[in-house]
Amino acid sequence: MDTRPCTLPTILERVDHPDLPWALECVFHTFNRLVEIDPEQSWRDILRDASRVITEFLGARAASIRLHEPHLDQMVSFGSFHMDEAERETAIPYDESIAGRVVSTQSGCVVPDIATAEDYHNKGVVERGLRSLMAVPLLIPRFSEATPDIRGAIQVYFGEAPRSFSRVEVLTAELMAQRVSYVIARKRILDLRRVNEKKEWLVEKIFAKLSIERGIKMKDLFRLMVEELQDIISVQSCSLFAVSDDGATAVLESGWPEQGSYHTVGREFRVAEHPYLLAAVRRDHPLGDFRHERVYPSYLLVKDPQESCLVTEALRTFCRTHGIHSILYVPLQIADRVRYVLVFDAVDRRRFFSDEEIEILTFFGMQLTQALEIERLDEILHDFKNPAIAVAGFTRRVRRMVEPAFGPDSEVLQHLDVIVHEATRLQEMAMSVYPLARPEVLDLAEVARARVRINDEAVREQQRTGIETVADGLAPGVRVVARRLALERVVDNLLNNATKAIPPGGGALRVRVFVEGDRGILEISNTGCITPDVIKKIRASQMTGRGLNIVYRLVRSMGGEVKVGVDAGCETTTFRVALPLCPGEPADSG
Repeated sequence: MDTRPCTLPTILERVDHPDLPWALECVFHTFNRLVEIDPEQSWRDILRDASRVITEFLGARAASIRLHEPHLDQMVSFGSFHMDEAERETAIPYDESIAGRVVSTQSGCVVPDIATAEDYHNKGVVERGLRSLMAVPLLIPRFSEATPDIRGAIQVYFGEAPRSFSRVEVLTAELMAQRVSYVIARKRILDLRRVNEKKEWLVEKIFAKLSIERGIKMKDLFRLMVEELQDIISVQSCSLFAVSDDGATAVLESGWPEQGSYHTVGREFRVAEHPYLLAAVRRDHPLGDFRHERVYPSYLLVKDPQESCLVTEALRTFCRTHGIHSILYVPLQIADRVRYVLVFDAVDRRRFFSDEEIEILTFFGMQLTQALEIERLDEILHDFKNPAIAVAGFTRRVRRMVEPAFGPDSEVLQHLDVIVHEATRLQEMAMSVYPLARPEVLDLAEVARARVRINDEAVREQQRTGIETVADGLAPGVRVVARRLALERVVDNLLNNATKAIPPGGGALRVRVFVEGDRGILEISNTGCITPDVIKKIRASQMTGRGLNIVYRLVRSMGGEVKVGVDAGCETTTFRVALPLCPGEPADSG
């Protein structure tokens, strides 16, 4: 076993020696150590581990990392190896530093003797045995068009001075820094995947709440969802402000946690007297990432409440009292104005919000806004029913008045019949959102047969081939009590989903109607299998799409239930809707 240290100086000493294979193996091993750094760690820990590998391989004494903060025009310390972080300057000037020069030129730089270098100002490192320096550029990709890459420098310190650096050493350090960028890129990809998974989870939860609760208000949805947020992100303190129609006042409608918190629910604030609320509601503050605050259209981040120009003296005192270190404001705009503002406080050990947390919380606000828009649409549909009733009623009167003059086969009467029919349909659509439409006795097979014909026509219009519809199992006389439009929407949604789920190569769509016990059963099957995880979510009423949420809500409102399953070979998926039979109908004795 070779006991020689795997370092670049050792390799350079023996480069002409027959041991060159060992030297190459040593290089490959070191580069693999960099690439295999755990991307699940924080950025700071990744860079620290990378600095350790680079320091050891180059035979150096220590290393440090500085990242460029453009809005501060400074190089900010971001970790080190074998250096006391407390003794280092937190930030140094970009234009007057070695690290800044490396970032601006994107090439390596050497300092043979720190003690005599005019542009290296912290001479205290010399006393600790760090006498020469090599700095190489570091790039951290952000994978977003909205934000630039993060640029920085890895500074590697040596104990010799004056020290002569070879071109091989500089090139090796630059190549190693590039490998570190790959690790950071992997971390960013993992972070994006986690963020997307959390976003999908939020959408599922919010729509699941809406499918169960009707007429839900923003403050109620806020309270329900903040508890859910705790499963994916650590929320320490948050509140919901409702903004008045004229934008002049904001009322604290809800706060979390409800017990033992500092939120005064019901308190009213004049927006003009609070710059942070003014910036969130009016959105007239200059946009950008500033030293003590970040102002973007989707959020306002107060990085330091004690220094921010958007914070009043009263709020500064409040923040000191309650240990609030930063505040995130997320405005919720509906139609043409901000109607609510979400506020998240970073307290105690949490001193800032990460980019991932900000992305999740702003997405959370956007989903709450969309949920409220859906509820507002429901209210509009509810109010829409009265005009629809009036149009249908008056059209019928007009028809009766003009029929003697035009005759029963008149084109005018035919047009009036169309108006009556469509006005009645609009009325029923509006009323179907709420359980107000009058139930009637319906033949389940007749409804299914009519909707299958419409679905077949839609398949033809979409020019989909290879789909065979089998609807020969529609037992007649299976009568249930239901609202026609609601039942039609259930069948339409299930047929549409089943058709979409059939593989591109084709398959079968089967529809059956029969009696089981005291229930009428509608069964829709399609070629194709869904995963156990999806089935679990469906059975827990945690569906992602609006279609299945509509199905479950409407079936429940009719006293029925929905079940889903797959066959033993996982080749076919089946949805089964069970509705109570009409009273007096014979039940299945088998």
